[in-house]
Amino acid sequence: MVDKKINVLFFLPNLVAGGAERVILTLLRNLSRDRFELSLVLVNHKAAALINDLPSDIKIYDLGASRLRFGLVKVARLLWKLKPDMVFSTIDYLNVALGSTRPFWPNGTAFIARPAILFSAELKTRRRPVIWQLLNKAAVCSADLLVFQSRAMEEDFRVALNWKAGRAVVIHNPLDFDLIQKRSRQIENTGFDPRHFNFVAAGRLEDQKGFDVAIEAISRSRNKNITLTILGDGTLRQSLERLVEERKLQHRVKLLGYIQNPYPYFAKADGFLLSSRFEGFPNVVLEALSCGTPVVATPVAGLSSTLEDIPECRLAADFSASALAYEIDEFANKGRCRVGPEAVKSFDAHHIVAEYERALDALNFQRSQRRELLQAVNCD
Repeated sequence: MVDKKINVLFFLPNLVAGGAERVILTLLRNLSRDRFELSLVLVNHKAAALINDLPSDIKIYDLGASRLRFGLVKVARLLWKLKPDMVFSTIDYLNVALGSTRPFWPNGTAFIARPAILFSAELKTRRRPVIWQLLNKAAVCSADLLVFQSRAMEEDFRVALNWKAGRAVVIHNPLDFDLIQKRSRQIENTGFDPRHFNFVAAGRLEDQKGFDVAIEAISRSRNKNITLTILGDGTLRQSLERLVEERKLQHRVKLLGYIQNPYPYFAKADGFLLSSRFEGFPNVVLEALSCGTPVVATPVAGLSSTLEDIPECRLAADFSASALAYEIDEFANKGRCRVGPEAVKSFDAHHIVAEYERALDALNFQRSQRRELLQAVNCD
C-alpha cells in the first residue's frame, strides 16, 4: 500500500522579490513530489515578480484581497474546501493573522509558522508592542511547529515571549546554488568600473535594511576609491537619494532600483555590503557568497556563526556607520579576493530541504498518532 502524500498548503502575501518569498519558492521547487502534495496561497497575486520561479506543477490560490484582514474569511473557506494536512506560513504578520483564524480550520490541520525577523528587534518598531506580544503569544506560539532560521532567532523569540513550551526546530535557509550560478552569468555589463573597488547591496529601501547607514559609511570611508551600487526599491528611495547628494557621493553611490536578476551584480562586485539594523537571517548574504563574493556586514542575528569561518568576510563591531566604515576600509585594504563554494555548502538546497522533509514527516507522524488516539477514545 502506497502511503498517502502529505498535503501542505503554503501561504505568502504575494510573490514580491523578498528573502522569505525566495525561501518558499526554493522549497516548492525541491520538496519531494513522491511524498508531498504542494500548493501555494497568495493574499494577492499582483506584483508577482517571482512568478517565473514557481514550478509549473504548483497550483496557486489567489485570495484577491487588497489587505490581509479582508481575506481571512476566504482563508477559512479555502481550508475547509481543500482540507490540507498542514498549513505553512512565513512572514510574521501573516503568521499572526493565520494563527488567529485557526479555531475555524478543519480538525487535524497542523500549523507551521516560520518567523522571518528577529522578534525583539521588530517589537521596537511596533507602535503598540504589548499588543503585538499578546497576538504572537496567542496565535503563533500555539502553532504545532515553529521553524527558526538560526539558534539566535529561537532564543530571542523564547525570551521575548517567555515561551518555554512548544515544538521548534532550527533549519537554515536553503540556497539554490545551481540556479544562482546559472543566473549570475546572464548579464555581462553591470556598469562596475574595474578601476574602483565596487561594493553592491540589495534589499527593500526601508529603515530595517539600514541603507542610510551604508551611505554614511561610504562617506566616512578613508578610501575614496570605493563605490556602492544599491539594488532595490521602496518608500525611502527619495530620502536616500537626498542623502547621497548631501554627502556629495553622486559619483560613488548609485541606486539602480529593482533588478529582476541581481546575481550578475553580486558575482561581479568586489564585495557585498549588508547594513541591516535587524534580520531573521539575511538570505541575500548566502546568495552573495554563492556567487563567490565576500561580505562586509552589520552584526545581525545568526550571521556571526556563518561569517566567522570565512576569513575573507568581515563583521562590524556594532550597527553604526563608523563601525561599518572601519570594516569597509579594512576589507578593501587587503585587496580583491573571492570566496570558494565550500563556504555555503552546508546551506545547499538539497541538504536543507531534506531537513524540512524530516520535520514535516515527524509532524505528520504526530498528527497520525493523535488521530488514532482520538478514534480509539471515541470507540470506547
